[in-house]
Amino acid sequence: MNQVIENALRIPRLRNTLKAAKKFDANQSVPASTDPQSQYDMRSSMDFHPKVGKWISRKTISVQDSSAWQVASQSPSRFVDPNEIDQAVAGIKRDGFYVFSHVVDPEIVSAIRGYAEQAPCFARGTDTAPSVYPRSNPQVGRYDFDEETALGSPEVQEFVTDPHMALISQKYLGQAVLMDEVAFWWTTTKKAEDANLNAQLFHQDRDRLSFLKFFIYLTDVAPDTGPHVYIRGSHENIPWSLRGDGRKSDEAVKAAGLWSNVKEITAPAGTLMAVDTIGLHKGKTPISSDRLALENEYATSLFGMDYELPAFTPTELTKQRYEAMPWVLQRYKKAVQSSKV
Repeated sequence: MNQVIENALRIPRLRNTLKAAKKFDANQSVPASTDPQSQYDMRSSMDFHPKVGKWISRKTISVQDSSAWQVASQSPSRFVDPNEIDQAVAGIKRDGFYVFSHVVDPEIVSAIRGYAEQAPCFARGTDTAPSVYPRSNPQVGRYDFDEETALGSPEVQEFVTDPHMALISQKYLGQAVLMDEVAFWWTTTKKAEDANLNAQLFHQDRDRLSFLKFFIYLTDVAPDTGPHVYIRGSHENIPWSLRGDGRKSDEAVKAAGLWSNVKEITAPAGTLMAVDTIGLHKGKTPISSDRLALENEYATSLFGMDYELPAFTPTELTKQRYEAMPWVLQRYKKAVQSSKV
């Protein structure tokens, strides 16, 4: 009976989300943000089914810009082997994730990791000012870099503007995409009790309607160093007991009969994965040592969570890629134009 009542309440939220997303898309210029009520309605309507967001996106997002599908075809990727593109799309469609066989050059990995060891970051769950990650003596379970700081690394810029990742996202989602988010963080062995805060309980990402994320491990990841964990196939279907927004315990997953589908992704530094995080996933709490990861996300619209227009100094490669795919990298327009002044 409770499920019937909840679904009845979600129906008007679904209608409201369709209207709000269509209105957002119809603006001649991209709105600065989505109002909080529409954000809530979107997240709630996605309780119906993990494919609801993609359905809403196809119904409401209709990009007219002729440059929307352009990718930097002449710009090589040092992260994705072009021979894996179609294989990756097929793997994500089947399982909800794909782990690339091509491992990124250790020099690139070392450069990004070295940058993360000296750039200021935020201790999650505290009010302290950003500072260099205290790797020998961390105090909390997660340390985050904001996007502007992350983009201080040329190699991070190269990662987040990668044209092959944009192409994979287009092929998988079936719509034009833009790069809408960058995340960069250390996960530590401290504060295991903060698993909820640190995204170490199963959950779905619902910040956008339709999206795909790419993660790269920048440290070796073993079972005791915080692997990404994904419930295979949950991007396609989730039992009703697990469809509500919020965190889910291992016990709840086991009770729903999904434990045999749980996949822990262990791999060496330099391993890239594409993940549809509308499926149930989590980061496993490290036990023996910390983990560094970098992530970007491609979405079909900026409708949803608030987004940034970061101020940073673009590299020549970033500027070239922006000129080749301005729709995909539209959030960087101001930074690129400012660099020309």
